[in-house]
Amino acid sequence: KVGIIKKGDKGKYYDRFRSRIMFPIFDSSGRPVGFSGRIFNGKEDEAKYLNSPETIFFDKSRILYGFDRAKSVIRKSDFSILVEGQMDLIMCHQAGYKNAVASSGTALTREQLEKLFRISERLVIAYDSDGAGFRASEKAWQMALSLGMDVKIAPIPDGYDPADVIKEDKNKWKEIVKNSRHIIEIVIEHIARDAKDERDTGRKVSSHLIPYLASISSHIDQ
Repeated sequence: KVGIIKKGDKGKYYDRFRSRIMFPIFDSSGRPVGFSGRIFNGKEDEAKYLNSPETIFFDKSRILYGFDRAKSVIRKSDFSILVEGQMDLIMCHQAGYKNAVASSGTALTREQLEKLFRISERLVIAYDSDGAGFRASEKAWQMALSLGMDVKIAPIPDGYDPADVIKEDKNKWKEIVKNSRHIIEIVIEHIARDAKDERDTGRKVSSHLIPYLASISSHIDQ
């Protein structure tokens, strides 16, 4: 029922997470509710990560990886750092950034953002801002703005993720977090960089920037 074992085609049961490094997933109270398993000795066509299915314990839309350990530090430091993967999260905590939580590669939901917002209005997103994960979550960033959150982007170098940066140089990661900039500034910068001409700039402002501005709850900030 909780997806630890599965029934195969021949009617025999097998370990769903075989040949995987296991990451227990905890709810807000620190109780284990599911697992994520990373492949380390499998075939090329197998998924890199495998997660527990939705169960009576595990509701993906409500869980943020590491939240049970990060919530008190988020409250104390008055900001949260959002990363994508489990290894990013573990490396952040090892480097002393225990206010980090992970979305575990899934699209963020309103419930998850509200969970962070109740503790602190300040959010630093440590996703590659030119990457697929960032683009897939753009509705979530707009949702965070509409909740009244102060949303900033940590400028991660191309081809890196937080775990890579921290492994290479903890001080570099410290500078990246310190130099986080408001999401609107980042969007404007992308438009200025990518637009072909004035007309294209106008089109990109209309399609890309205005939805972000419309999401901001404060008229002064707008």
